[in-house]
Amino acid sequence: MRRVFRLILVLLLGYYIVKWWLSQQKPLESPVKVAPPVKPTPSPSTSSSDPLTEIDGIGPAYERALNALGIYTFAQLAKQNSDDLAMRLTAVRITAARIKRDRWIEQAAAQANLPVSTSTRWSANDGNSA
Repeated sequence: MRRVFRLILVLLLGYYIVKWWLSQQKPLESPVKVAPPVKPTPSPSTSSSDPLTEIDGIGPAYERALNALGIYTFAQLAKQNSDDLAMRLTAVRITAARIKRDRWIEQAAAQANLPVSTSTRWSANDGNSA
């Protein structure tokens, strides 16, 4: 019984000490500044954007990341450099090697009926052939 009494006494004493300590605290001198909310950039209408998920290797997450960069059409994607694109896609983890391996640029150029740039093509020779 004494242990229960001591426990209740310690809890009450702790409660009053914390209550007193909080009443002694000074209010902040200057209020915390909150940045205004960032307005999302308006996306183009659905008629002017292409379904980038039609390209093998691009799923909904990669499509959202590309849209955040301002890439909405196959023609816009076909004009990209795979190394620069991988550097800009920080929201999703992707490498330039994967973009080249999955042939995003070539597939986008084919969808947009544009000629394929030879600088972005993945080499067919992997070094294992004779």
